[in-house]
Amino acid sequence: MHGSFPSTNLDRVLDAAFRIDAEFQIQFVSEAGKRWLGMSPGDQLPRSFLDLLHPDDISTFQHKMPTGHQLLNCDARLLRGEHPCWVNLRVYALPQAQQFVVCMIDISSWIGGMAALPAVPGREELSGLAHRTFLQQAVEALIAQGNRPFVLGLLDLDGLNRVNHNLGHHAGDAVLAETVQRLTRLTLPPNLVARLGGDEFVMLLPDKDAHASQALMQEVLFAIARPYHVAGQQAYLGASIGLAEFPGHGADYSRLFNNADIAMHRAKSDGKNRFSVYAPQSGNSDFSIQAALYEGIEEGEFSLVYQPLFDIQRRIVGAEALMRWTSRTLGPVSPAEFIPIAEKVGLMPVLGKWALRYACQHLRQFQQLSPKFSMSVNVSPLQFGEDDFHVPVMNTVQELDIDPTQLVLEITESTLMQSRQQTEQSLALLREQGIRIAIDDFGTGFSSLAYLTRFPVSGIKIDRSFVAKLDPVSASGDPDRKLIVAMIHLAHSIDLRVVAEGVETQAQFDFLKSAGCNFVQGYLLGRPMEAEALLGLLDSTHNKNTS
Repeated sequence: MHGSFPSTNLDRVLDAAFRIDAEFQIQFVSEAGKRWLGMSPGDQLPRSFLDLLHPDDISTFQHKMPTGHQLLNCDARLLRGEHPCWVNLRVYALPQAQQFVVCMIDISSWIGGMAALPAVPGREELSGLAHRTFLQQAVEALIAQGNRPFVLGLLDLDGLNRVNHNLGHHAGDAVLAETVQRLTRLTLPPNLVARLGGDEFVMLLPDKDAHASQALMQEVLFAIARPYHVAGQQAYLGASIGLAEFPGHGADYSRLFNNADIAMHRAKSDGKNRFSVYAPQSGNSDFSIQAALYEGIEEGEFSLVYQPLFDIQRRIVGAEALMRWTSRTLGPVSPAEFIPIAEKVGLMPVLGKWALRYACQHLRQFQQLSPKFSMSVNVSPLQFGEDDFHVPVMNTVQELDIDPTQLVLEITESTLMQSRQQTEQSLALLREQGIRIAIDDFGTGFSSLAYLTRFPVSGIKIDRSFVAKLDPVSASGDPDRKLIVAMIHLAHSIDLRVVAEGVETQAQFDFLKSAGCNFVQGYLLGRPMEAEALLGLLDSTHNKNTS
């Protein structure tokens, strides 16, 4: 179930739509407009649109009327009976007809200058909103009440990185502050708004199901879509919202939050500026995924996100390109589901070559802000087994004019062990050109010093399954610690760099740092993100380093 903004049906999207002529005479009022004005079926329309405006706003409205293909966007007071209501007006010129279309949204509930909430226990100091821990406690308290429905809505702003990049981070902070105002004016108690950090917010809506929440979500989309006046300019943002309801979409906080996140990404993939309700999948069969794969490739349904790579000083030095697929028929499909099937039916070489080119295109952008930024791209067994495997790789590097020393190809241990002499030669040729080879999922296969020295390898990635056991609560912590230390020492003894993936806690990071690990990836420092978000992160880091 989806909602979007804007809709093509003015009566459903707007509180009112008017058509007026050059003398401000009203030619048409939408049915929604008549209802908003409180008109009965036999009532006569006001002759002039100016008669509906508050006297103090008439002059401003007259002098700002658009010409040609311009747009007037302003807030004004419109009379509803004898009572003035604040509205947002968007006026579009129709030059050929010498008329104008006036689109109106009632914003009277937003006007009033609500001050930021004070910082109190359970609230984030920056925004005054509830923080993550308080949100979780509130959700768990509602769950404990039994089967009374409630909705968890995850909202992600679309376009904040563009504001930060073009207008500066002070403008971005102003946008966030205004967003807090708009959300809190709409989601009054007992509803709760929390900020997760960055541009992510969560709305907790007690005693509502997903269907009953849709009207409020549409209001939220309208509120975010209004222009932001920052740094002397107008900035336009959107929002992608994912909804999950209790108990149908999850019986605990973790499952509800995860399913709201899935729905939010569905909203993004469907075009952004919309909300999406989580739709439980009955399970995709291999056959249905295989059938949809071909269509997905033809329709361009695949995309890349980037998992940041950090050195042990927590500085971002690179990223790994990760493939994502949102099918028009199946919705989001996990890489764990579609990659094995794509391998099975022989489609991974096609996807792999596309991913390499797309990642290298973004690498050029990333290196404008960080010249030593590296990009890691996974290579499938089928790609690796092709004759002249190195040729398309080198062609891509040369065509896009990127530094080959900043490209890392990741190959699994098992794939490397099954290589033929011809693919070994391809690896050697790639290494001669400066392209680095890393062994992914190290520790899950043979982990032999013999093949580490046999192939032109520049680094290893310790599999996340080992990193997950590093927390102090793990009963098997000591043996796993010794194993990881042995892996790191083995790699360093032959001048290989070591990356640990799946680092999610401070305890894991601290141990890896003390053990001499060179680089880390994981949710502790950075989640997978779209290229635009990573550019914003690099820009922020660049500005901090140069200031």
